Formats: sequence, C-alpha cells, structure tokens
Amino acid sequence: MDVKTIIRRFAEYHADKTAMVYGDERLTFRQVNERGVRLANGLRDLGVKRNDRIGTVLGNCPQYIEAMFAKHKINAVDVILSPRISTADLEYQINDSEINTLIAGNEYIRQLPDRSKISGVKNFIAVSGAPPGWFAYENILAGASTAEPKGEVENQELGHIVYTSGTTGQPKGIMWRRDSYLLVARNILLDLLPDLNQRDIFLGLQPIYHAVSSFVLPCWIRGVTQVLAPSFDAEIIFPLIEKENVTIIKTIPTLINRYIAHPNIGKYSFDRIRSIIYGASPIATDKLKQAIHIFGQVFVQNYGQSEAPLTLCCLRKEEHVIEGKPEEVALLSSVGRPYAMVKLRIVDERGKEVADGDLGEIIVQSDHAMMGYLNRPEETRSKLIDGWIYTGDIGKIKNGYVYLMDRKGEMIISGGLNVYPNEVEQVVNGHPAVLEACAFGVPDEKWQEAVKVAVVLKPGMTATENEIIEFCKESLAATRSPSRWTSWIRCRRMRKAKYFGVN
Repeated sequence: MDVKTIIRRFAEYHADKTAMVYGDERLTFRQVNERGVRLANGLRDLGVKRNDRIGTVLGNCPQYIEAMFAKHKINAVDVILSPRISTADLEYQINDSEINTLIAGNEYIRQLPDRSKISGVKNFIAVSGAPPGWFAYENILAGASTAEPKGEVENQELGHIVYTSGTTGQPKGIMWRRDSYLLVARNILLDLLPDLNQRDIFLGLQPIYHAVSSFVLPCWIRGVTQVLAPSFDAEIIFPLIEKENVTIIKTIPTLINRYIAHPNIGKYSFDRIRSIIYGASPIATDKLKQAIHIFGQVFVQNYGQSEAPLTLCCLRKEEHVIEGKPEEVALLSSVGRPYAMVKLRIVDERGKEVADGDLGEIIVQSDHAMMGYLNRPEETRSKLIDGWIYTGDIGKIKNGYVYLMDRKGEMIISGGLNVYPNEVEQVVNGHPAVLEACAFGVPDEKWQEAVKVAVVLKPGMTATENEIIEFCKESLAATRSPSRWTSWIRCRRMRKAKYFGVN
C-alpha cells in the first residue's frame, strides 16, 4: 500500500463529508482530493517530474494539505520548510535540498532569498497575490486536468526532506522514505488514537509543517474533519473549540501552560474534547495535573523526534493518573511505553544496554526511521548505527515506562554534580506563580558550570528570586541547593532551550 492510493481511496469513501474547515471555508473530501489532483497535474504541466523536489513555505491553510497530496500523486519529493526561519536559513535549505519548485504564501514571499541565490528553483508559485514572475496557484488549478495522475509508487524511495532546528551548526536535512507518513499513520491509529472515528473533529494547535502534518493521513483514513487554525491565541482558539465541537486536539506543553493560566478559560465549555495529544517538550507534572482538572482525563502524551518521526513512545489517557497509588501517579513524569512497532533500548557510552532504572542514551529501531541525513554520510553513520537511531536523549526505563532526563549535550556539570535541566525545570514549574521555566548552563569559575533559569510568571502573578529559591529547597537535595548554583532571570518571553523532535 502507498500514500497515493490511500488518499484516492478514502476520498471516495468519505466523498461528501466535510474534510477541512478554515474560517468560513469548508471543503469535502472529494473537493480536497480534486484540488490536489489539479495541482499535481498543473505541476506536471510546468515540467515537474518524478523525484523532483518541491518546497512549501506555508502556514496553516488548505493549500498546505493540497500541496502535500499533490506531491504524493506525482511521486515528487516533499521538502518541508518552516516559514519561521531566517532568509539565510531558507537559502541554505533550498539549495541544499535542490528544490525545483517553490510554493509560498504571499505573506512569506518577502523573506525568501533573492532568485540569484536560489538559481536551482525553476517554478515559483504564490498561493495568493502572485507578484511578477510568479505563477498564481489558483490559475494552475483552473487550467489543469482532473484525472488522477498515473505512475507507480516505490515506497523505498526518498519521499520527504525535513530540516533539524540547527541548534548546533547548519540544519541537517533528514530523509524519510516515501511511505513514512503511512507508517506513522499506522502507529497513530494502532497506539495513540485507536478509537479515532468519523464523528471526531480534529484541531491541530501547531503548524501543519510541524507535527500536525503526521495527523493529516490518520484523519483522512478515518473520515475525520480537520479544523485549521492560523493562530493559536486563546481568544481565538477557545471560541473555535466550542463553535466547531472539537473532540481531538494536538498541541504542545507551552500552549497548555498558557491556556490553563488564561483568565477567561472558565467561560468556555470543553465537554466534547475527548483527547488532547501533547508532546515536543517536557511538561511539569503540576501543570499537567492542573490541565487534567480543567479538561478531564483526556490527555495523551507522545514522544518522538525528527529522525524517527513522531511515534516512539506514548502515555495513554488511562495512565494519566493524578490520584492513586504513588507508582501510578509517578507515570505522569514518564513519556509512556514504546509504540507496538518500535524497539527501544537504553545504552551506555559503549552502546551496551544498561540495567532497568539506570540512565543512558535512548536508541530506537523502527521501519519509519529516517534513511539518513542529506549529503552528510559521516553524520548519518554516527546517528544510525547497526539499524538503531541514537536519539541523543538521556533517559531510563522503569517497569516498562520510559523517563526522559534531557538531551545528551545539555547535561550541566556543576561542582562535580551532573545536573539535568529538566530536573530543575520540573521543580521550578511547581511554583504557583510560574508559567514556564527553562534551565541552562553557563561557564562559572568556581563550579565549572552554573545553572541559570529563565522564568516566565503567570499573568498578574508576582514572585521574587528568593521566594522561588526557597520553594526549590523543599524539593531539591541539600547538595543541589539552588542558592549554591542558581541565578535567576525574569523575562517576558522565552523559548525552551531544548527540543525533543517533530512533536
């Protein structure tokens, strides 16, 4: 089976049902597929061939999904570009991936590199307001055939390129097989959302080019209506959830923290929500408990990374216990157990499996794992060893559940002690005035490294540095007293220092 066939088949199965909601616009499964077909044929009319690389610089809009489908229909390579990166990064990624055709939203055209710097791009397509030298998206669709493109699919071929965040050096292009989305969809329907059905309404509170794209196919297969949100502000999202009767949400801990602290959250009803999938970074257990009190026991945690897209471990709804035996409540700080189709081990620096409960690097093996890094054979060999992806995440397994500590390179050595930022953040986030916290190491003459923590307070709340430090002393051992090695930064806005994959 292949993605191309799946798209066509379930467009027929759910033909007249609403597939997509975007503001006042509503498209059926038949309409979305037909627009994808027209775009695919229009791209062929422009000279795009099998295995040509097509990049998209788009926000959350129907055209993103139409373009995603069109690439599969003509066996092109989907290059996933973030509209939030700099012009310099876009230039690098467009050239590195050898993009032939670029599809961009009008609002992002200004940040694209000068054409002379991306000379490999032959076709520039604007979704709206096409400037001189650009093809208009709707004109391409209007003049194209509605016949499904022909052509055999090779699932083992390169189908997608997605770039890492580039926190160290240039971003790396991660290569996924053509059937990667289908394999991820299988994992989601088998483990994460086994009861997903055509009565559900799905709302992705992340960019589609990020983790939400992995939910497009499961929703398509099950006949689920997908609601697209261009903005994630609470004042927009809360009414949207009510209006569209949303039942399934995919989001991130940062937004959960903001939503549960919002002063107007009590004015809205969330009774229809039956699943909230979260991931991409850790969440403080105290914040998670607050969220469960507000939304109910509907949370499902997902752990993954770009090298093994999205689906590595999940913590199911029934495992989000906030009152019960200590060993049951402790699961809130885990990322759950491996997916059915994923092998996972914890190994030491020599690659030897460690004992249950001991810390080590998480390594995984699955059929949906990456093919390697684009144009980087040496880095591929260091990441993909004997069929195992070395994730770079430090964790442990206890009673079959996986617990993350931090990224391998982010451990802080302070006064001879190994300090994991996540360990510190969990404590700080427990303070009632703290919205988010981010711990990181800085050079220190006395301690080798000192731990600094950036703190964002909840709206309308106040707290002094000493108050937070005293609060931490109640949970941290004396050898890790915050007064020894912690300095505090109060700031209005913050980005988490670490990042666990595509979720």
